[in-house]
Amino acid sequence: MPVAEVTTTDLRKTRYQVESKDDIRKTREGYKIETADGDVLRFSEEDVESISVVEE
Repeated sequence: MPVAEVTTTDLRKTRYQVESKDDIRKTREGYKIETADGDVLRFSEEDVESISVVEE
């Protein structure tokens, strides 16, 4: 299952299981991630250094 790795501007990495990379979207407010558990996470663009998707 794919995992979204979010690196914040303070260089902390957090991993979230997602169904596919289509569950990560860039919005006007920043980024929206829908996790495999059904949770919806939102990050402002200023807080995110990078987002990558890896296969696990």
